This record gives sequence, structure tokens and C-alpha cells, in this order.
Amino acid sequence: MGWIFFLICEVMLPPSLANWQQEMEQVGQIAVVLLRLPANGQTTVLNLPPETPRRELLTPYTSQPGFVSQYRGAQAMTVNTITVNGRVSFVLINPLLAGEGEAEQAVIAHEFGHIWLKAKRYPAPAYQGGEAACLSVHALDAVQHILIRQEMERRGVAWKAPWFAGLAAALRQMEQTPGAAGGVGRCQTLSQVAMWVDVALGAGDWPGQPAFLAALRRRFPVIVLASEEIASYLRGHPVADPAPHRAALEFVFARMKQLALTLP
Repeated sequence: MGWIFFLICEVMLPPSLANWQQEMEQVGQIAVVLLRLPANGQTTVLNLPPETPRRELLTPYTSQPGFVSQYRGAQAMTVNTITVNGRVSFVLINPLLAGEGEAEQAVIAHEFGHIWLKAKRYPAPAYQGGEAACLSVHALDAVQHILIRQEMERRGVAWKAPWFAGLAAALRQMEQTPGAAGGVGRCQTLSQVAMWVDVALGAGDWPGQPAFLAALRRRFPVIVLASEEIASYLRGHPVADPAPHRAALEFVFARMKQLALTLP
């Protein structure tokens, strides 16, 4: 294939990410397009630059309300497409949330991890549009983040400091608001489940972990049972091999769906 596109040319990828990028192309024959697309709470459609490579492949997603709704609250999202000419993965960076420098590089590394697992043919739930879009996204994240953290660590990516700093900021915000959160929608609820699982499984060496989980328990009590069940399952079922990986995805997807159906 031999082509990888970067539309955020001012970002200099460190060797750990540049090498990873090359391996993705070699292993998975995947073209990677990186885009900075700002999105705030008022954004309803993501406007793609006219010069975006393979723009027609991405437009069906960026014009979809369910996708845009998820992207508004994300640091970044990846869209994987398959064409007769090969695979194209779009990495969309939301600069309003992703930060700069090392923080943004950690975000890019995280998205590279998802593409890497795709290149290695790990199973993933089919993307569902509309209101069900977030179910596929958060179920996938809960499982794949385990392997992505391991891979970033193996490759020497500086991911922990930016993540822990973001968690500390979120903890301070939660601690300023007493009682349970009100008016929480289904998608936000599932995102809190995925966050609980991430922190429970991946932030064991962060001193703020106990306080963060306690704050989640207080602010979002409806997620506690499902979150603890998912975290317990993933602790006891290694997901590095495709078969247990698929089983874990099925378990997490079903448990999150069960929770979502109990919500108004």
C-alpha cells in the first residue's frame, strides 16, 4: 500500500509512535489519516477539511448525530473503514479535550493501540449507529484498553502521567459536587462504566485510585454493580488471545446493554 497521511503535520511523533505507525502499515496494510477536528457541546456535524484523503469514507460517520454526540465528549476517536483498495483508519483528535504535547501524543498512542489490535485481526463488535452507537464504543474500550495499556508500556510510550493528571482533574470536579448526579443519559452512564473499569484495572499505581472509585460510586450509584461485575470478569479472563477476547467482548456488551435497558 505504502501510504500514510498526516493532516496534523505540526505534531512531531516520537520514535515510539513513528515506529508503531510503520508496523501498522506493514502488519495490517492500513492507511492512517490523522485529523484535528474541534468539537464542543454545540457541535452537531463535524466539518471535514476539503483536502481530507478519502473524505467520502469518513463523511457518513461525521454527519451522523450519534457519532458526533460521542465525539464531543471524547479526546479522540478512530473510524476503521474497508474499501476495495484496502483499509483506511481515521484518527480524529478533538483538540478541545486532547491537550497538547505529551498529552496529545498519549491520546494518539491510545488510538494507535485500537488500530494495532484491528491490524492483528482482534474481534470487535460491529459499530451500531444512532442511540446504540455508544454501547459498541464503550464495550470495546473496556476490553481493548487492557491490551492497549500493555502495548504502550512495552513500546515506552509516556501515557501514565497525562492519564493520571486527567483523572486527578476529574476527581477534583466530582469532589466539588455532593450527592448523586442527576439527569444522566444512557451513553454517559456507559462511559462512566468504562471509566470505572479502566481505573480499577489500569490505575493501581495511582495514589488517587481509591478516592476516584469512591467518587464514582457516590456520583453514579447506578453503575456500581455492573462496573464491579465487568472489572471482576476481566481480571479473571486474560484477553490477549482472540477467543477469550471475543468472549470478554460478548460479556461486557451484554452487561452494558442490560444496564442501559434499565435506564429511562
